[in-house]
Amino acid sequence: MRVKSLEVDFPLGLEGSETLPQGRRALKNCFNAGGPIIQRPGITKIGNTGGVGRGLFVWNESLYGVASQVLHKIATDGTTTPIGNVTGGTAIDSAVGFNDAVILDRGGNGYTLDSSDVLTTMVSPQFVASTSVCHINGRFVYIPSDGSVAFFSDVGAADTIQTTSFFDAEELPDKNKVCFNSKNILGIGGSDSFEFFRDIGEQIVPFRRLNARIDNGYIGGLLEYGNTFLFVGREKDQDVGIYSIGQGVAPKISNEYIDTILKTYTVAELENCIPGRIKWNGFDLATFTFSRQAFGFYGGNWFELDMLNDGVNEVWQGGYIKEFDQKYYSLYSDKIGRFDKINKEYGKPFQRLIDMAFINDKRFSVQSLEYRMSQGYNTTTGSVSLQLSHDNVLYSQPFHRDTGAVGEYTKKLEWNYPGGLGAYDGFMGIRISTTEDVDFSALKVFMEMR
Repeated sequence: MRVKSLEVDFPLGLEGSETLPQGRRALKNCFNAGGPIIQRPGITKIGNTGGVGRGLFVWNESLYGVASQVLHKIATDGTTTPIGNVTGGTAIDSAVGFNDAVILDRGGNGYTLDSSDVLTTMVSPQFVASTSVCHINGRFVYIPSDGSVAFFSDVGAADTIQTTSFFDAEELPDKNKVCFNSKNILGIGGSDSFEFFRDIGEQIVPFRRLNARIDNGYIGGLLEYGNTFLFVGREKDQDVGIYSIGQGVAPKISNEYIDTILKTYTVAELENCIPGRIKWNGFDLATFTFSRQAFGFYGGNWFELDMLNDGVNEVWQGGYIKEFDQKYYSLYSDKIGRFDKINKEYGKPFQRLIDMAFINDKRFSVQSLEYRMSQGYNTTTGSVSLQLSHDNVLYSQPFHRDTGAVGEYTKKLEWNYPGGLGAYDGFMGIRISTTEDVDFSALKVFMEMR
Protein backbone atom coordinates (compact mmCIF):
# COMPACT_ATOMS: atom_id res chain seq x y z
CA MET A 1 0.00 0.00 0.00
CA ARG A 2 1.28 3.46 -0.92
CA VAL A 3 2.59 5.53 2.01
CA LYS A 4 2.07 9.29 1.93
CA SER A 5 3.94 11.85 4.05
CA LEU A 6 1.95 14.86 5.27
CA GLU A 7 2.69 17.87 7.44
CA VAL A 8 0.25 18.27 10.34
CA ASP A 9 -0.49 21.88 11.26
CA PHE A 10 0.41 23.00 14.75
CA PRO A 11 -2.50 24.54 16.67
CA LEU A 12 -2.58 28.32 16.90
CA GLY A 13 -3.37 28.09 20.60
CA LEU A 14 -6.29 27.35 22.90
CA GLU A 15 -9.33 26.82 20.68
CA GLY A 16 -12.71 25.09 20.64
CA SER A 17 -15.51 24.32 23.07
CA GLU A 18 -16.74 21.51 25.30
CA THR A 19 -19.70 20.80 23.00
CA LEU A 20 -17.42 20.02 20.03
CA PRO A 21 -14.48 18.06 21.48
CA GLN A 22 -12.95 17.22 18.10
CA GLY A 23 -12.54 20.95 17.48
CA ARG A 24 -10.49 21.53 20.62
CA ARG A 25 -6.81 22.43 20.29
CA ALA A 26 -4.36 23.39 23.02
CA LEU A 27 -0.88 24.66 23.78
CA LYS A 28 0.43 24.53 27.34
CA ASN A 29 3.56 26.40 28.41
CA CYS A 30 4.47 26.92 24.78
CA PHE A 31 3.11 29.13 22.00
CA ASN A 32 2.78 29.30 18.23
CA ALA A 33 5.32 31.78 16.87
CA GLY A 34 3.78 32.04 13.41
CA GLY A 35 4.58 28.42 12.54
CA PRO A 36 7.14 27.00 14.97
CA ILE A 37 6.25 26.09 18.55
CA ILE A 38 8.36 27.92 21.15
CA GLN A 39 8.38 26.98 24.80
CA ARG A 40 8.06 29.71 27.43
CA PRO A 41 10.90 30.60 29.82
CA GLY A 42 11.17 29.13 33.28
CA ILE A 43 11.81 30.94 36.56
CA THR A 44 14.91 30.70 38.74
CA LYS A 45 14.41 31.43 42.43
CA ILE A 46 16.94 34.07 43.49
CA GLY A 47 15.57 35.28 46.83
CA ASN A 48 12.93 35.28 49.53
CA THR A 49 10.98 38.15 51.08
CA GLY A 50 9.54 36.41 54.12
CA GLY A 51 6.11 37.78 53.20
CA VAL A 52 3.38 37.52 50.54
CA GLY A 53 4.05 39.43 47.32
CA ARG A 54 1.73 42.36 46.54
CA GLY A 55 3.47 44.10 43.63
CA LEU A 56 6.70 45.15 41.90
CA PHE A 57 7.82 48.49 40.46
CA VAL A 58 10.97 50.24 39.24
CA TRP A 59 11.94 53.66 40.60
CA ASN A 60 15.17 55.66 40.48
CA GLU A 61 17.01 52.84 38.66
CA SER A 62 16.14 50.29 41.35
CA LEU A 63 13.67 47.43 41.71
CA TYR A 64 11.17 47.46 44.58
CA GLY A 65 8.58 45.01 45.82
CA VAL A 66 5.93 44.99 48.52
CA ALA A 67 5.53 41.71 50.41
CA SER A 68 2.97 41.55 53.21
CA GLN A 69 3.42 44.93 54.97
CA VAL A 70 7.07 45.56 54.02
CA LEU A 71 8.50 47.54 51.10
CA HIS A 72 11.75 45.93 49.94
CA LYS A 73 14.51 47.18 47.67
CA ILE A 74 15.53 44.18 45.59
CA ALA A 75 19.02 43.67 44.16
CA THR A 76 19.58 41.73 40.94
CA ASP A 77 20.94 38.78 42.95
CA GLY A 78 17.70 38.59 44.96
CA THR A 79 18.95 40.11 48.19
CA THR A 80 16.51 42.54 49.81
CA THR A 81 16.72 45.68 51.92
CA PRO A 82 13.61 46.64 53.93
CA ILE A 83 12.61 50.28 53.36
CA GLY A 84 9.46 50.71 55.42
CA ASN A 85 5.94 49.51 56.10
CA VAL A 86 2.95 49.55 53.72
CA THR A 87 -0.40 48.73 55.32
CA GLY A 88 -2.89 46.25 53.89
CA GLY A 89 -2.62 42.81 52.38
CA THR A 90 -3.96 43.02 48.82
CA ALA A 91 -2.25 44.04 45.58
CA ILE A 92 -0.76 47.53 45.55
CA ASP A 93 -0.85 50.05 42.73
CA SER A 94 2.09 52.31 41.97
CA ALA A 95 3.22 55.11 39.68
CA VAL A 96 6.53 56.86 39.16
CA GLY A 97 7.04 60.63 38.84
CA PHE A 98 10.00 62.98 38.55
CA ASN A 99 10.60 63.48 42.26
CA ASP A 100 9.08 60.41 43.86
CA ALA A 101 7.05 57.25 43.40
CA VAL A 102 3.55 56.72 44.78
CA ILE A 103 2.41 53.44 46.33
CA LEU A 104 -1.25 52.76 47.08
CA ASP A 105 -2.56 50.27 49.57
CA ARG A 106 -5.76 49.99 47.58
CA GLY A 107 -8.59 51.33 49.70
CA GLY A 108 -6.15 52.40 52.43
CA ASN A 109 -3.12 54.62 52.79
CA GLY A 110 -1.07 56.25 50.07
CA TYR A 111 2.72 56.56 50.29
CA THR A 112 5.49 58.50 48.59
CA LEU A 113 9.01 57.14 48.09
CA ASP A 114 11.76 59.64 47.32
CA SER A 115 15.16 59.16 45.70
CA SER A 116 16.77 58.66 49.13
CA ASP A 117 14.45 55.72 49.88
CA VAL A 118 12.42 57.68 52.42
CA LEU A 119 8.90 56.21 52.58
CA THR A 120 6.27 58.70 53.78
CA THR A 121 2.57 58.22 54.44
CA MET A 122 0.46 60.72 52.48
CA VAL A 123 -1.24 63.20 54.82
CA SER A 124 -2.95 65.72 52.53
CA PRO A 125 -6.42 66.49 53.94
CA GLN A 126 -7.78 66.17 50.40
CA PHE A 127 -6.31 62.71 49.77
CA VAL A 128 -9.04 60.06 49.46
CA ALA A 129 -8.29 56.34 49.84
CA SER A 130 -7.68 55.24 46.26
CA THR A 131 -7.46 52.12 44.14
CA SER A 132 -5.50 53.38 41.11
CA VAL A 133 -2.81 55.97 40.37
CA CYS A 134 -0.92 57.14 37.28
CA HIS A 135 1.47 59.98 36.41
CA ILE A 136 1.04 62.45 33.56
CA ASN A 137 2.89 65.72 32.88
CA GLY A 138 4.20 66.02 36.42
CA ARG A 139 0.89 65.31 38.16
CA PHE A 140 -0.34 62.17 39.86
CA VAL A 141 -3.96 61.25 39.11
CA TYR A 142 -5.88 59.16 41.64
CA ILE A 143 -9.08 57.10 41.43
CA PRO A 144 -10.94 56.82 44.77
CA SER A 145 -11.78 53.32 45.95
CA ASP A 146 -15.48 54.20 46.21
CA GLY A 147 -15.57 54.99 42.47
CA SER A 148 -16.26 58.69 42.95
CA VAL A 149 -14.67 61.61 41.06
CA ALA A 150 -10.98 61.48 40.16
CA PHE A 151 -8.49 63.93 41.65
CA PHE A 152 -4.93 65.04 40.93
CA SER A 153 -1.87 66.44 42.67
CA ASP A 154 0.07 69.62 42.05
CA VAL A 155 2.95 69.35 39.58
CA GLY A 156 5.93 67.63 41.21
CA ALA A 157 4.13 67.16 44.53
CA ALA A 158 2.31 63.84 44.89
CA ASP A 159 0.86 64.67 48.32
CA THR A 160 -0.21 68.25 47.57
CA ILE A 161 -3.85 68.14 46.52
CA GLN A 162 -6.10 71.19 46.26
CA THR A 163 -9.80 71.29 47.09
CA THR A 164 -10.37 72.27 43.43
CA SER A 165 -8.39 69.28 42.09
CA PHE A 166 -11.38 66.93 41.73
CA PHE A 167 -13.10 66.30 38.39
CA ASP A 168 -15.85 64.03 37.07
CA ALA A 169 -14.25 61.66 34.58
CA GLU A 170 -17.36 59.88 33.32
CA GLU A 171 -20.20 61.00 31.05
CA LEU A 172 -22.16 57.92 32.07
CA PRO A 173 -23.36 57.40 35.66
CA ASP A 174 -20.84 54.63 36.35
CA LYS A 175 -18.08 54.30 38.91
CA ASN A 176 -14.47 55.17 38.15
CA LYS A 177 -12.14 52.19 38.60
CA VAL A 178 -8.73 52.70 36.97
CA CYS A 179 -6.50 55.36 35.39
CA PHE A 180 -3.52 55.14 33.03
CA ASN A 181 -1.24 57.23 30.82
CA SER A 182 -1.50 56.25 27.16
CA LYS A 183 0.98 58.26 25.08
CA ASN A 184 0.44 61.30 27.29
CA ILE A 185 -3.35 60.96 27.11
CA LEU A 186 -5.09 60.32 30.43
CA GLY A 187 -7.37 57.29 30.30
CA ILE A 188 -9.94 56.56 33.00
CA GLY A 189 -11.88 53.30 32.99
CA GLY A 190 -15.24 52.97 34.68
CA SER A 191 -17.65 50.15 35.29
CA ASP A 192 -19.42 50.88 31.95
CA SER A 193 -17.06 53.00 29.85
CA PHE A 194 -13.59 54.44 29.24
CA GLU A 195 -13.01 58.20 28.88
CA PHE A 196 -9.90 60.00 27.62
CA PHE A 197 -8.50 63.43 28.50
CA ARG A 198 -5.79 65.74 27.22
CA ASP A 199 -3.75 67.92 29.55
CA ILE A 200 -4.28 71.49 28.29
CA GLY A 201 -2.00 73.17 30.82
CA GLU A 202 -2.28 75.48 33.77
CA GLN A 203 -5.98 75.71 34.50
CA ILE A 204 -7.96 74.83 37.63
CA VAL A 205 -8.71 71.46 36.06
CA PRO A 206 -6.16 70.91 33.28
CA PHE A 207 -7.74 67.76 31.83
CA ARG A 208 -10.12 68.27 28.89
CA ARG A 209 -12.36 65.39 27.83
CA LEU A 210 -11.83 64.05 24.30
CA ASN A 211 -14.65 62.73 22.14
CA ALA A 212 -13.33 59.18 22.31
CA ARG A 213 -15.51 57.30 24.76
CA ILE A 214 -15.36 53.50 24.63
CA ASP A 215 -18.50 51.71 25.81
CA ASN A 216 -16.78 48.83 27.55
CA GLY A 217 -16.71 48.42 31.30
CA TYR A 218 -13.50 47.76 33.21
CA ILE A 219 -13.18 44.87 35.68
CA GLY A 220 -9.46 44.25 36.21
CA GLY A 221 -6.10 43.18 34.79
CA LEU A 222 -5.04 46.41 33.06
CA LEU A 223 -1.82 45.77 31.11
CA GLU A 224 0.21 48.04 28.85
CA TYR A 225 1.03 45.85 25.84
CA GLY A 226 2.57 46.98 22.57
CA ASN A 227 0.87 50.20 21.50
CA THR A 228 -2.26 49.69 23.56
CA PHE A 229 -3.68 48.46 26.86
CA LEU A 230 -5.39 45.13 27.53
CA PHE A 231 -7.99 44.56 30.23
CA VAL A 232 -10.59 42.17 31.60
CA GLY A 233 -14.01 43.73 31.14
CA ARG A 234 -17.32 43.53 29.36
CA GLU A 235 -19.33 45.20 26.68
CA LYS A 236 -22.42 46.91 28.04
CA ASP A 237 -24.82 44.29 29.47
CA GLN A 238 -22.72 41.43 28.00
CA ASP A 239 -20.55 38.61 29.31
CA VAL A 240 -16.95 39.15 30.35
CA GLY A 241 -13.94 38.88 28.07
CA ILE A 242 -10.45 40.30 27.54
CA TYR A 243 -10.25 43.41 25.37
CA SER A 244 -7.73 45.71 23.70
CA ILE A 245 -8.19 49.49 23.76
CA GLY A 246 -8.41 50.99 20.27
CA GLN A 247 -9.56 54.24 18.66
CA GLY A 248 -13.09 54.62 20.01
CA VAL A 249 -13.53 50.84 20.28
CA ALA A 250 -12.21 47.97 22.36
CA PRO A 251 -12.00 44.80 20.22
CA LYS A 252 -12.29 41.52 22.09
CA ILE A 253 -9.10 39.45 21.97
CA SER A 254 -10.31 36.50 24.07
CA ASN A 255 -11.96 33.62 22.23
CA GLU A 256 -14.68 31.12 23.14
CA TYR A 257 -12.21 28.90 24.98
CA ILE A 258 -11.03 31.74 27.25
CA ASP A 259 -14.49 33.28 27.68
CA THR A 260 -15.93 29.96 28.84
CA ILE A 261 -13.34 29.82 31.62
CA LEU A 262 -13.82 33.48 32.59
CA LYS A 263 -17.52 32.76 33.16
CA THR A 264 -16.58 30.43 36.02
CA TYR A 265 -15.18 33.37 38.01
CA THR A 266 -17.04 35.96 40.05
CA VAL A 267 -16.52 39.64 39.28
CA ALA A 268 -14.60 39.97 42.56
CA GLU A 269 -12.25 37.18 41.45
CA LEU A 270 -11.76 38.78 38.03
CA GLU A 271 -10.89 42.10 39.69
CA ASN A 272 -7.91 40.32 41.29
CA CYS A 273 -6.43 39.20 37.96
CA ILE A 274 -2.64 39.72 37.87
CA PRO A 275 -1.48 40.84 34.41
CA GLY A 276 2.12 40.58 33.21
CA ARG A 277 4.33 41.12 30.20
CA ILE A 278 7.53 39.32 29.18
CA LYS A 279 9.59 40.09 26.07
CA TRP A 280 11.35 36.78 25.55
CA ASN A 281 13.85 36.33 22.70
CA GLY A 282 11.91 38.83 20.60
CA PHE A 283 8.47 37.40 21.48
CA ASP A 284 6.18 39.83 23.32
CA LEU A 285 4.08 37.72 25.71
CA ALA A 286 1.13 38.97 27.77
CA THR A 287 0.02 36.94 30.77
CA PHE A 288 -3.16 36.90 32.85
CA THR A 289 -3.17 35.00 36.14
CA PHE A 290 -6.44 34.22 37.92
CA SER A 291 -6.95 32.29 41.14
CA ARG A 292 -7.40 28.92 39.41
CA GLN A 293 -5.88 29.31 35.93
CA ALA A 294 -3.36 31.39 34.02
CA PHE A 295 -3.03 32.16 30.31
CA GLY A 296 -0.50 33.65 27.94
CA PHE A 297 -1.25 35.68 24.83
CA TYR A 298 0.92 36.06 21.73
CA GLY A 299 0.21 36.95 18.11
CA GLY A 300 -3.56 37.01 18.64
CA ASN A 301 -3.66 33.52 20.19
CA TRP A 302 -3.79 32.05 23.68
CA PHE A 303 -1.87 29.34 25.53
CA GLU A 304 -2.17 27.83 28.99
CA LEU A 305 0.32 28.49 31.79
CA ASP A 306 0.81 26.20 34.77
CA MET A 307 3.42 24.23 36.71
CA LEU A 308 3.81 20.86 38.43
CA ASN A 309 4.04 20.23 42.16
CA ASP A 310 4.73 16.57 42.98
CA GLY A 311 3.13 15.59 39.68
CA VAL A 312 -0.01 17.68 40.21
CA ASN A 313 -0.79 20.63 37.93
CA GLU A 314 -0.98 23.93 39.81
CA VAL A 315 -1.60 27.55 38.85
CA TRP A 316 1.38 29.24 37.26
CA GLN A 317 3.59 31.08 39.75
CA GLY A 318 4.64 33.98 37.55
CA GLY A 319 3.07 36.41 40.01
CA TYR A 320 3.94 40.10 39.63
CA ILE A 321 6.37 40.64 36.75
CA LYS A 322 8.69 43.57 36.05
CA GLU A 323 11.53 44.22 33.63
CA PHE A 324 14.66 45.64 35.22
CA ASP A 325 18.18 45.98 33.84
CA GLN A 326 17.25 43.93 30.74
CA LYS A 327 15.94 40.98 32.74
CA TYR A 328 12.47 40.03 33.95
CA TYR A 329 11.78 39.50 37.62
CA SER A 330 8.89 37.82 39.43
CA LEU A 331 7.39 38.25 42.88
CA TYR A 332 5.16 35.35 43.87
CA SER A 333 4.15 34.51 47.45
CA ASP A 334 7.42 34.78 49.40
CA LYS A 335 9.65 34.05 46.39
CA ILE A 336 11.69 36.38 44.19
CA GLY A 337 12.38 34.89 40.77
CA ARG A 338 14.12 35.69 37.50
CA PHE A 339 12.90 34.47 34.11
CA ASP A 340 15.56 32.31 32.44
CA LYS A 341 16.00 29.84 29.60
CA ILE A 342 15.37 26.83 31.82
CA ASN A 343 12.81 24.04 31.97
CA LYS A 344 11.83 24.49 35.60
CA GLU A 345 9.83 26.86 37.80
CA TYR A 346 11.44 27.58 41.15
CA GLY A 347 13.21 24.24 40.85
CA LYS A 348 10.09 22.28 39.89
CA PRO A 349 9.24 20.97 36.40
CA PHE A 350 6.43 22.20 34.21
CA GLN A 351 4.66 20.33 31.44
CA ARG A 352 4.88 21.50 27.85
CA LEU A 353 2.03 20.11 25.78
CA ILE A 354 0.60 20.30 22.26
CA ASP A 355 -2.91 19.03 21.50
CA MET A 356 -3.41 18.92 17.75
CA ALA A 357 -5.38 16.84 15.26
CA PHE A 358 -5.44 15.45 11.74
CA ILE A 359 -8.82 15.26 9.98
CA ASN A 360 -9.56 13.38 6.76
CA ASP A 361 -12.80 12.68 4.89
CA LYS A 362 -12.27 8.91 5.06
CA ARG A 363 -10.62 6.20 7.11
CA PHE A 364 -6.84 6.15 7.22
CA SER A 365 -3.96 4.34 8.90
CA VAL A 366 -0.85 5.99 10.32
CA GLN A 367 2.55 4.35 10.12
CA SER A 368 4.76 6.93 11.83
CA LEU A 369 4.96 10.44 13.23
CA GLU A 370 7.94 12.78 13.27
CA TYR A 371 8.43 15.76 15.61
CA ARG A 372 11.04 18.21 14.32
CA MET A 373 12.79 19.40 17.48
CA SER A 374 16.49 20.21 17.81
CA GLN A 375 18.44 17.95 20.16
CA GLY A 376 21.95 17.81 21.48
CA TYR A 377 21.79 21.06 23.45
CA ASN A 378 20.50 19.70 26.77
CA THR A 379 22.78 18.87 29.67
CA THR A 380 21.01 15.55 30.26
CA THR A 381 18.99 13.05 28.29
CA GLY A 382 15.21 13.23 28.49
CA SER A 383 12.13 12.07 26.65
CA VAL A 384 9.04 13.33 24.83
CA SER A 385 5.78 11.38 24.84
CA LEU A 386 3.16 10.85 22.14
CA GLN A 387 -0.48 9.97 22.85
CA LEU A 388 -3.16 9.36 20.23
CA SER A 389 -6.95 9.61 20.31
CA HIS A 390 -9.93 8.63 18.17
CA ASP A 391 -12.24 11.28 19.67
CA ASN A 392 -10.05 13.99 21.29
CA VAL A 393 -11.34 12.88 24.71
CA LEU A 394 -9.72 9.53 25.53
CA TYR A 395 -6.02 9.11 24.74
CA SER A 396 -3.72 6.12 24.46
CA GLN A 397 -0.96 5.31 26.89
CA PRO A 398 2.11 7.46 26.15
CA PHE A 399 4.81 6.33 23.73
CA HIS A 400 8.13 7.79 24.89
CA ARG A 401 11.09 8.71 22.71
CA ASP A 402 14.44 9.63 24.21
CA THR A 403 16.15 12.90 23.34
CA GLY A 404 19.86 13.35 22.99
CA ALA A 405 22.17 14.96 25.53
CA VAL A 406 24.85 17.54 24.74
CA GLY A 407 26.60 16.69 21.49
CA GLU A 408 24.03 14.10 20.34
CA TYR A 409 22.75 16.37 17.58
CA THR A 410 19.65 15.54 15.60
CA LYS A 411 16.64 17.49 14.32
CA LYS A 412 13.79 15.07 14.85
CA LEU A 413 12.08 12.54 17.09
CA GLU A 414 10.33 9.69 15.30
CA TRP A 415 7.65 7.25 16.46
CA ASN A 416 7.77 4.40 13.96
CA TYR A 417 6.74 0.89 15.06
CA PRO A 418 6.30 -2.35 13.04
CA GLY A 419 2.52 -2.28 13.51
CA GLY A 420 2.21 1.44 12.89
CA LEU A 421 0.23 3.91 15.02
CA GLY A 422 -3.27 2.65 14.31
CA ALA A 423 -6.29 3.15 12.05
CA TYR A 424 -8.65 6.13 12.36
CA ASP A 425 -12.14 6.94 11.13
CA GLY A 426 -11.48 10.38 9.68
CA PHE A 427 -10.03 11.89 12.88
CA MET A 428 -6.82 11.47 14.87
CA GLY A 429 -6.05 13.50 17.99
CA ILE A 430 -2.33 13.98 18.64
CA ARG A 431 -0.86 14.92 22.01
CA ILE A 432 2.88 15.59 22.30
CA SER A 433 4.28 16.52 25.70
CA THR A 434 7.15 16.43 28.15
CA THR A 435 7.84 17.32 31.78
CA GLU A 436 11.56 16.65 31.53
CA ASP A 437 14.56 18.94 31.31
CA VAL A 438 14.58 19.27 27.52
CA ASP A 439 13.93 22.14 25.12
CA PHE A 440 10.51 21.35 23.66
CA SER A 441 10.51 23.95 20.86
CA ALA A 442 9.90 22.50 17.39
CA LEU A 443 9.50 23.49 13.75
CA LYS A 444 7.05 20.96 12.27
CA VAL A 445 5.20 17.66 12.65
CA PHE A 446 5.03 15.10 9.83
CA MET A 447 3.22 11.79 9.64
CA GLU A 448 3.20 8.90 7.21
CA MET A 449 -0.27 7.54 6.45
CA ARG A 450 -1.74 4.80 4.32
